[in-house]
Amino acid sequence: MPKSTRSKVLVGILWVTSFAGTGAGAYFGGRSAEAKYEDLITSNSPAPEVKLEDQGRYDDAIQTVLDRRKEGLHEADADSEVALIYLNRAKKDWENREKWAQEAALYMDKATALAPNDPFILENAMDDLNTVGDYSDNGCPPYQKAVEFGEAALALLQGSTVTIEGHARSYPTQPIKEGLQPRLKRIRDKVEACCKIRP
Repeated sequence: MPKSTRSKVLVGILWVTSFAGTGAGAYFGGRSAEAKYEDLITSNSPAPEVKLEDQGRYDDAIQTVLDRRKEGLHEADADSEVALIYLNRAKKDWENREKWAQEAALYMDKATALAPNDPFILENAMDDLNTVGDYSDNGCPPYQKAVEFGEAALALLQGSTVTIEGHARSYPTQPIKEGLQPRLKRIRDKVEACCKIRP
């Protein structure tokens, strides 16, 4: 093989190896921070907790999520997922829906206390507490709290990007705000319609 050809081959191999190494490093770095999202995107099969939920095994699904904290799932993210499982349970168990909705609210309180500067956790809390309000005899307190969490999330989205502690990358704020604002407005409308004390 001529020397110039051999050099080109070696440069090509070095470039491919370097590119693959960089890509692998970025992939695994991102994966550790966003494992739950990556799993949902790349896997054809649902997460174990989803399978358990589908079988009506809600307690086992919750325990599965809580156990994932040992594998690196942030505690606030785990609490947020548990809240959603309780809301799914409330949706199907109408006889006990308020009980399960209140359990969801407790886990959202825990999640937001652990991550008060995470707009994603606050946004989830807003949505979940809106549902808690829908499932409650007196929806006003959850609706009002949902508005507070939504406003707190918006306050954290002032710049063009936001970086979440423990996550590997920044997120552009504009699409987050565009998705959050109309939902927050609907909850404010509920508060305005249902929760104002009239003379």
